[in-house]
Amino acid sequence: MRGLIRQQLIDHIPEIDGRVFETDAAAADEEKPYLVMTKGSESDENDWAGNSTLIEVWPYVAHTQFKHVDALVSATIDALDHRLLTDSVTGEAVLCRFTGSTSADMLDEKFDAITRGIQFEVFSLGWLLHEPVEPDPVSALSVWTAERFPNMQTDPRCWNPSDETPALYWRIAAIRSVQTMPWGAWIDATVRGHMLVPRVPLRNTWLDRTVRQLAFDGHVTMLDQSRMIIQRVSADSTLDPFRTGQIALDVRFGILRTSAAAQPLNQITLNGGA
Repeated sequence: MRGLIRQQLIDHIPEIDGRVFETDAAAADEEKPYLVMTKGSESDENDWAGNSTLIEVWPYVAHTQFKHVDALVSATIDALDHRLLTDSVTGEAVLCRFTGSTSADMLDEKFDAITRGIQFEVFSLGWLLHEPVEPDPVSALSVWTAERFPNMQTDPRCWNPSDETPALYWRIAAIRSVQTMPWGAWIDATVRGHMLVPRVPLRNTWLDRTVRQLAFDGHVTMLDQSRMIIQRVSADSTLDPFRTGQIALDVRFGILRTSAAAQPLNQITLNGGA
C-alpha cells in the first residue's frame, strides 16, 4: 500500500523529483522540497468494506519558501484525495480520502525547513470486488446510471471522481426475503449506492438528482430484459460514502428456474424394432 501511495506522489508532483521518504529516512541536508510519509493506525469496521489505514504526509520546503508549503500541500491532496490506486502486479486496490491537517505550519529547525502534516484515510476496498450473478441488480443499476447520468463513473477500475464526474458504486447489502414460485422465485433485496464527490454541496446535489430519477422511473431493466421494481428509495447525505453508502434501495426482482439438462437418448424402440 505505501509503495502505491509513494509512486502516486512521485508521478503527480514533479517538483519533488522522486523525493518521498519514510519516517526518519530523510537526511538533514536533503535537497528540498520533499515529502515524508508515515503510517498510522488501522481499523476494520465491517467485513465487506475491508480495513482502512491512516497515512500522514509531511511536505518539507526550505524555511525561506514559507508560501510554498500551501502549494505543496495542495498538490499532495490533489494527488491522493478520492484517487483509486491499483497495483498492476498484485491487483491490490486502495482508495484515499483526505481527512484534514494534523498540524499548523511549523519550523523544523533540525531540517531547516517549513512543514505541515496532512492526513489521509486509505481504504482497502473489498466492496469493489463484485462478481455478478445474472440477473444481477448491481449490473443493471450500473447500466441505468450510465444511461441516466452519462457524466457519472461506474467502473471502479478506472474512475477518478470529481465534482463534475462523480463516481457511483452499487452493491447488494441484504437479501430481505425469497418467495419461491413454480417458475422460479421473487427476491426482495436492499441495494446501497456509494456516491463519491469531493465537495459536499455538489455531492448532495448529485444524490438528490439520482434519488429523484429512481423515484420517477420506478423500475430498472435487468440485463435479461426483466424488470426490477423499486419499492423504496432513500438517501442520507451524512452517511459515510466509503463505508456505508448514502443511497438505499429496496427492490424486487425475479429469477427463473434453470431446467435440468436431459440425457441424450442412445436408442429408441418403436413397435418392437430398434
